[in-house]
Amino acid sequence: MPAADFEPEEPEMPEEDEEPVLRPQRPISPRFAQARRNPPLKLKRSKAWPALILLSGGLLIFLFIAWQYLDDVKDVVDDDLRPHRAMDQTPQISLPRKFSVLLSSAMPLNASAAASTPPWLWETPTLARFVQSNRAALDNLRDLLEEADWHPAHSAWHAKDLGSDAAWRTLFLAKQAEAAYVARLGRKEEAFAAAIDLTELAWRLELIWAWPSFYSRALEAHELAAQTLAELLQNPRLPELLLRQYQRQYTAYQPARETLAEALGAFYFHEKKLLLGAESHEPADTMPGGAQLPRPGRFFFKPRTTVQLFAEQMRQLQMEARAPVANIGLVTVDERAQLRPQGWQPNAAGQSYFASRIAGYRALPAQFGLARARCSLIITLFAFHRYVAEKKTPPATLDQLRGQYVLDIPIDPFSANPVLYDKNRGWLWSVGTDLKSQGGLPTSPPMRDEREPTVETGIRIAVEASK
Repeated sequence: MPAADFEPEEPEMPEEDEEPVLRPQRPISPRFAQARRNPPLKLKRSKAWPALILLSGGLLIFLFIAWQYLDDVKDVVDDDLRPHRAMDQTPQISLPRKFSVLLSSAMPLNASAAASTPPWLWETPTLARFVQSNRAALDNLRDLLEEADWHPAHSAWHAKDLGSDAAWRTLFLAKQAEAAYVARLGRKEEAFAAAIDLTELAWRLELIWAWPSFYSRALEAHELAAQTLAELLQNPRLPELLLRQYQRQYTAYQPARETLAEALGAFYFHEKKLLLGAESHEPADTMPGGAQLPRPGRFFFKPRTTVQLFAEQMRQLQMEARAPVANIGLVTVDERAQLRPQGWQPNAAGQSYFASRIAGYRALPAQFGLARARCSLIITLFAFHRYVAEKKTPPATLDQLRGQYVLDIPIDPFSANPVLYDKNRGWLWSVGTDLKSQGGLPTSPPMRDEREPTVETGIRIAVEASK
């Protein structure tokens, strides 16, 4: 039919008199009926569960933090740092005992005013008294230098830190005073021989790696020997043949780059033995003085983690020792922020211990560079005066020395270029630790300023003396 004609039918409503029809209901299952009679209990949520979860989490965090503070590395890989030099197997050596005798025989200078100036500026009576009072020490030193073999790799050197004895400074000063005194008496050959002896002593000390103090003494002796020779070469008054002989001897005793690199590895094992003692598994007869240094307690201090800090830093220092100083920018001169202890870290005490011990080692590449710079200046100065002794005139440039008087012009380690020369002023100099040339800066004693080590050629005196 048409949609417009469709009307929905209204439901039929029962009349008022009619009774409603009751339809049968579905029977209820006994289980469902029981559930309606006994509804499930609603348990109240306990307030103890969140506290228990927080307590467990806090305990885990505490255990993790405690583990961070107490756990130490099991072992440190350091075979690459071990020096290649084998331990000396000689049953016994007498050199350490002779060193003790030598140092005990050195008599300090009484005149405090003279101690602040180099010996060649002292009055002659002061020089004579000081040299005479140290005659026994000078004789003992001469006997030591005549020893055929010092056995620098022997375990006997580990028994006592002889390098830290303050008498070394007196002994070096006595050798300088001897050179100045005999030079003043006109015995120039003896004066040069005394200065060369001091250089040889520095070279021998450089090879004893049992204690870091020996290397520091070696660098000190190198500096004093170079200063003494610089003063003697102001007016050498020696023939070219003798100057050539002393130049060769001095050149043979220069500090060596590879020696420093190997020594740094030995110094690492020295620190390892100080920290771990017998646990370092190093030979018992090489323990430093037979005992460990005092160290912090267990908390905030991890011995092996601290040893690992030494290993990492010594590797870096070895790289710097083997590289030209001009290429490394002397990073060892400035203190690095990462070497400072950082608050309450798990190994804060170990970092503090490490920072206090590593400071001296970090200065070694820069000090080595200064020693090599002074050696380059002295070798050049020897060649310069050999030229003057033969030609009766100073060289216009250092290139005139090449070949006959020196194999090649010595290199300034701070610039990787030949040392600098000013004929008009008569100066030879290195650019120094600031890596910038300031045109030379003479000091007394010579080469004292680390930023511009400079020696004077004494050319006017040398030219007049050669006529």
